[in-house]
Amino acid sequence: MQKKYLFTKKLNKLVISITYRIESFFNFFKEIFSNKKNLRSIKTIDKKIFVSIATILVVIMSYFLIPAFYDEKRIKSQLENQIFERYNIKVELNESFSYGLFPTPHFAFKDIILKHEVNEIAKSNNFKIFISVKNFFSPERLNFKNLIFNKTDFKIKSSDFSFFIDLLNLNKKSQNLKFLNSNFFYLDQNDDIIFIVNSKKLDYFYEDDFLEKLSSKLNVFNIPISLDVDHNINESNFFTEIKSFPLRLNIKSNSNYKNNKFEGDIDLTLINENIKIYYELENNVLKFKTKDKEISGNVNIKPFFISTNFELFYFDFDKIFEKNSILINILKSETLNNKNLNGNISVNTNNFKNLNFINELKFDILLEEGEIFVKNLITIFKEAVIINIDETQLIVDDNKLKFAGYVNLDFINIKKFFEHYQITIKDRKYIKKIKFAFLYHFDDNFIEIDNLNVDSKTNPKLEKFLNDFNSKKDNIYNKILLRNSIKRFFKIINLD
Repeated sequence: MQKKYLFTKKLNKLVISITYRIESFFNFFKEIFSNKKNLRSIKTIDKKIFVSIATILVVIMSYFLIPAFYDEKRIKSQLENQIFERYNIKVELNESFSYGLFPTPHFAFKDIILKHEVNEIAKSNNFKIFISVKNFFSPERLNFKNLIFNKTDFKIKSSDFSFFIDLLNLNKKSQNLKFLNSNFFYLDQNDDIIFIVNSKKLDYFYEDDFLEKLSSKLNVFNIPISLDVDHNINESNFFTEIKSFPLRLNIKSNSNYKNNKFEGDIDLTLINENIKIYYELENNVLKFKTKDKEISGNVNIKPFFISTNFELFYFDFDKIFEKNSILINILKSETLNNKNLNGNISVNTNNFKNLNFINELKFDILLEEGEIFVKNLITIFKEAVIINIDETQLIVDDNKLKFAGYVNLDFINIKKFFEHYQITIKDRKYIKKIKFAFLYHFDDNFIEIDNLNVDSKTNPKLEKFLNDFNSKKDNIYNKILLRNSIKRFFKIINLD
């Protein structure tokens, strides 16, 4: 109790003391301004202060305006060299440029060119170099801090991606590099544009001696995607996060690189499903797997060959094969049609959306010297017929996607098949096998059939059916039209 009393007493004294000091402060100014003599003195002092401040401001402004009088050719060459030395970016600057003070001192250029190695990869409409306020009296010692590229069009190939990766390994403390409102035109070997990616921002932050960051907002095939990368040099670690709200996609990756070995994990969330993939890269071999080994595989980098098994936890045909999906755009771009790209990808899935009559799907994707094949696609429809689609080749013709291959239908319970498609009893013919070649026009939703035979036989009536079917070019996703075609087919073969 005594201690509490002493503490309260000391606190009261402290408050009284502070109050007294505040009161004295304001009384001081009150006394000054109440005396006219003092007021005249203050006015005199104010004039001196004003002149002094004005002089200081003029000196400061004069100092900050010094770069406006630099020799343009000399400064242009100096800045080009500094940019190359620090960022390994070759820029071609115009000799005519402007100088600005706000928000901080900077040089502004129009229509500059960026090069990677010897190739021109970009043109930037607006480019600003923010400079340090030190050493304005010595142009040769001029130093810049940040770079901002605005409205930049990149024309890049697969070999140019190292340009962006290298920028994340520079270790430039307290320096930032920004690309705002950019377009990325991805080119094929013939310099034709395959696809375009829009970017609101692509920012490189060099915060510390050991921490570098990349932050980007992209628009890929009209799908907004955010990309963030943290590079910790001391810990030899990369942390990457990719988000896309429309796709309900989130990817987090933690990677470590030590002793010529690159390893880490990928935490992938798609819709409400989550999967974690572990990987390691060593001696040009990439190995990856999930904990339950539903996904596993090896990728040889040199020479490139991929061998992979996928147990897909979810398969949405509508999303994957919609006209403007990421997969379809990649296929049309022919990015995978690379002669140096070879591999075998095995896929197995039994979790479908909007496919009620298929229990399981298995197939292999073969990449063979620039060609893409789907082989041994096997599924069972309605527990009635085994569907085997084989030797299917992906074809891109005039930016339209086509699939050409062969179909084998083996009936294991043809009665169920008849019931599903409502084949009348008089038109039912109990056959065992149907074979035909096909050409599927993906963009136009119709299929052409050739070499049709039933139980290893063909006849003029089947040929007439084929000609009629192919000429109509019916939408194969129209269930009514498909049902009518199947009914017409069995009516014809029952007439034999």
